Amino acid sequence: MRLGFNRPAFNEMLEDIRAGVVNCVIVKDFSRFGRNYIESGKYIQVMFPRSGVRFIAVCDNYDSSKVQGYAGNIIVPFKNMVNDAYSADISVKVRSHLEIKRKNGEFVGAFAMYGYSKDENNKNKLTIDPFVADVVRDIFKLKLEGMSSQSIAERLNQRGILSPMEYKRFIGLRYNTTFKVNSTAQWQSITVKRILTNAVYTGVLEQGKRTKPNYKVRKCAILPKEQWTCTVNAHDAIIERNVFDTVQGLLKQDTRANQKGKAVFPLSGVIMCGDCGGAMVRKTYNKNGAPNPFYVCSKHRADKTFCTTHTISAIACENAVLDALNLHISMVLDIEKALVCVDRMAYQQDGVRKLTARLEAKRDEIKKYNDFRLSLYESYREGILKKSDFLNFKDNYDTKIADGESAILQFQEEIDKLATDKSINHDWINQFKSCSNTKVLERKIVAELIECISIYENGTIDVKFRYHDEFTNLRNMMEMV
Repeated sequence: MRLGFNRPAFNEMLEDIRAGVVNCVIVKDFSRFGRNYIESGKYIQVMFPRSGVRFIAVCDNYDSSKVQGYAGNIIVPFKNMVNDAYSADISVKVRSHLEIKRKNGEFVGAFAMYGYSKDENNKNKLTIDPFVADVVRDIFKLKLEGMSSQSIAERLNQRGILSPMEYKRFIGLRYNTTFKVNSTAQWQSITVKRILTNAVYTGVLEQGKRTKPNYKVRKCAILPKEQWTCTVNAHDAIIERNVFDTVQGLLKQDTRANQKGKAVFPLSGVIMCGDCGGAMVRKTYNKNGAPNPFYVCSKHRADKTFCTTHTISAIACENAVLDALNLHISMVLDIEKALVCVDRMAYQQDGVRKLTARLEAKRDEIKKYNDFRLSLYESYREGILKKSDFLNFKDNYDTKIADGESAILQFQEEIDKLATDKSINHDWINQFKSCSNTKVLERKIVAELIECISIYENGTIDVKFRYHDEFTNLRNMMEMV
């Protein structure tokens, strides 16, 4: 129950009081009327008496028609102040409890994000909702392929896919919002963009983004990102981190759609003027009735005195970029092959050294037990030990020797496996591997693998691939081996 005074039923009661329909207000106690002592006192001690309205708080044994004088003026503000203090204390405790839950990586929202649902056994844990997780994956996939947020929203509406709001209602959640303007909520570009920018789909739980000054103020304030409570790997991811990061880069780029207006051109947003740093824009002119697309420096196009045209055929540029991409992929694969061997050799040498040391130590231990057993037999033969003692000690040493021999066999097996157990693991290399032997320069491939393309006046094309630093470091390391 909301105990503020901006309540529909409360406002309706005030209208009836002003109209003379109501002349008596009865509540269970003062706290049920309100817990803001200033506002409560204004109504009980000023507005109601002025309007001729009798006020009764049953459990507090208060009746405004019977309480007069000093006692009446004291009891009302005192009761209201106690109730107000109680509300403040509850607010602090609730805030503290929620903050602890957020720091422990527990989800404290009223509704799970689209693509997730609350775990049936733990409401503070998110689990993937298989019915709509694929929709989230499709949204990221379409963005990688070059579609705008608006185009993605239109496609989802055309396919009859329920929007996040309608899906919540479909599964029986009591979800309402003031942003709904139609009888059935549709996908909007802003809805798509919220999904594309929400790190929750990578398994990261970001909470505490908004706050209220105190329990009396309902207006939320947005907190800076450094004050958010973030928990990595709080739940299963729907989208891989590298895909999410690539999409964030695409959202910052200035892209231009093709003639159909649904998807962007393959190089949109990544092709730049190498001399002035301005974006290269795609234009088309007709030659012999056939369209001939080309790229030109946008800054020179806006101001002819600035920079130069840097004109280059779009088809020639895309072919050159495709060749450069395939060449770079082949270099990455060559480095991977060499790195696997080097990494495996280094691992093998270190692993063999450690296991061999343990194996030799175990052999020394067995030799020691054999010597003890031999001296034990000599003591028995000379009559120093009784037969029963001899047999007990002998069984003990036999057991330790057998355990040692078993350990030696295990160490030897681990040494034999070293050459095949270790393999290189670089996620970014796998991204390039998945695009090997590319025949067509698709927008998705450009977005995932290319960071920037610079066009110079002399016709030079400089392609900067993603993970440039990682590639350079590995190549330098291989040259030193």
